[in-house]
Amino acid sequence: MTGFFAIARREFRQHRVVLAAAAVASLGALAAPLFADGNHGALARAMIAFLGAIVFAAGIAIGLGATTLAPGMATRRIGFDFARPLSPSAIWCGRLAGAMLLGAGAALVLWVPSSMAGARPPWNDLWTAPEPPVAWPLLALGGFAVLFAIAHCASLALRSRSGLLALDAALATLCGYLVWTAFSRLPVYRAEAPWLRLAVGLAVAAGAGCLTAGYASVVRGRTDARTGHRALSAVLWTVIGAAVLGANAYAAWVHAAKPEDLREGFWVNSAAEGPWLTVSGPARGAEATFVFDAAGGRFERAFTPDWRGPVLSRDGRRAAWVQAESEGPYPLWTWRLDVAGEKPLRTRILLNSYPYLFVLSSDGTRLACWDDGTLTVYDLEQQRALASARIPSGDRQSLGGTFSNLEVFRVYRADDRSIDLLQLDVRARSLATLGRIEIADGLRFFLADAQGDRILTLGSRTLDVRLFAANGAPIATLADAPAEIRWPAFLPDGRIVLSERSSGNRRLRVFGSDGRVGAVAPLPPASSISLGGEVAPGMLCLGVADAEFRPSAWLADLNAGSVRKVADDLRPVTTPRAIPDVGSEATKLFYGPRNESLVHFDPLTGERTVLLGAR
Repeated sequence: MTGFFAIARREFRQHRVVLAAAAVASLGALAAPLFADGNHGALARAMIAFLGAIVFAAGIAIGLGATTLAPGMATRRIGFDFARPLSPSAIWCGRLAGAMLLGAGAALVLWVPSSMAGARPPWNDLWTAPEPPVAWPLLALGGFAVLFAIAHCASLALRSRSGLLALDAALATLCGYLVWTAFSRLPVYRAEAPWLRLAVGLAVAAGAGCLTAGYASVVRGRTDARTGHRALSAVLWTVIGAAVLGANAYAAWVHAAKPEDLREGFWVNSAAEGPWLTVSGPARGAEATFVFDAAGGRFERAFTPDWRGPVLSRDGRRAAWVQAESEGPYPLWTWRLDVAGEKPLRTRILLNSYPYLFVLSSDGTRLACWDDGTLTVYDLEQQRALASARIPSGDRQSLGGTFSNLEVFRVYRADDRSIDLLQLDVRARSLATLGRIEIADGLRFFLADAQGDRILTLGSRTLDVRLFAANGAPIATLADAPAEIRWPAFLPDGRIVLSERSSGNRRLRVFGSDGRVGAVAPLPPASSISLGGEVAPGMLCLGVADAEFRPSAWLADLNAGSVRKVADDLRPVTTPRAIPDVGSEATKLFYGPRNESLVHFDPLTGERTVLLGAR
């Protein structure tokens, strides 16, 4: 311990001139407000003083790391220390401690005068978080120690003039490639936690490797630079190599997440027919999206860029998605779900950007997407574009669309007061305007049926609900009296259901395909109502959340106008834009409590099975 303090004290005395340099630099920071305009002077002083303190400390760590040990080992002058005698631990740790003391002292000398003048650390300008970690001074010292070790290792390797440098370069290149491989395996979308863990883990391992390797070079090399270089390389690449392999193993583990790893709540979209659905949510720290067979358990992970995709055809026989990559063009992937053993296929179709509109035809053979102002219809069997048209869209406009048939795609371009009705004829390769719907009181929401023949609109002010034809001609007004809540939906057979709350009372209204009034069913008091599918003809599933947001499943008889509760803690997974076909498996899929499970539940028999998530 005496030797350690002696080395550290000598290091500090030999290089204490850096404290004087820091004092001179602090005067420059104090004078910064004289050269800034208005209220920017205080910020300029704080920024210059704070960044100057960091740069000074880092520069001292790098400079002393490169010049205090390696030159002495190369010229054998370090033998004086070993002759005193001093242990290798005292020599390495004493030099390191002296450099840290000088760096910290210089940083304080530069920062304290500005701090006394009112400067505060500019955390908000340098960090995304409002405040730095509590232990940031220790993290800073650790970083400066690593800089010292890195500079020492680089200086010793160069001064040794050993052929081992070529092997060092090769191993550095290999490790760099393996680091890139590890990061490239992580998902692009919402994988902040794995990216941060990987980056921090590799940084800590590299820092620890440099510190350990520097120490080993002094212990084994003593007065021989080449021996020290060999010890340094052996330790450094062993530690970094193990860390890189561990990083790749962790990235592969995250990449290999399965649907059963979705534990923290997830969301589901189902096809109108069949057992196939898409399910997404956090899995192993990253957002994961799967195409999943609720009946057989088959699945494939789709590495989509965000919420856009994958999409399922209405008949549940094909899925399509755009693969997330760091640079375009972006490949389109498809998967035949009705063929046993079929694997996802990367098509020849490439998109310049992630599409805003992405719609499959009912049988999954055609795909329409809007990308950078152009609507294009693709043939997925032949993997080629069939027709395209320019459809500009403003900042306050949204686009929707549906295949009326394989040769016609209908487009809805909406703003807060109108809907433009367009139609792309694939065979004729022409774009036509069908009409326009004007909503005087404002448009909150609109919905087209599966073929695009009819359109429902929900007004902004009174929540009026109106039915229009494909060309914008009005068919019927379903509700125009003011209400607190309204939500319409098309049923697969063409009827319309409307959930509404007025004067504190909730009810479910049924209309014919032409807007004629049908049955009315009273609904229980609830904070929200969600519409599921018809588990049997005329038997519609509902999700009811009470005042405390606890969900329950109800069954509405659309012909008799009655409702009854069938289960607690369940809520149907379907949405009004994708009401499944009558009696399909999708009508029996429900969220469990807090969206932490996916449940197959038959409201007619009460049979319940947890498919995914908490049991």
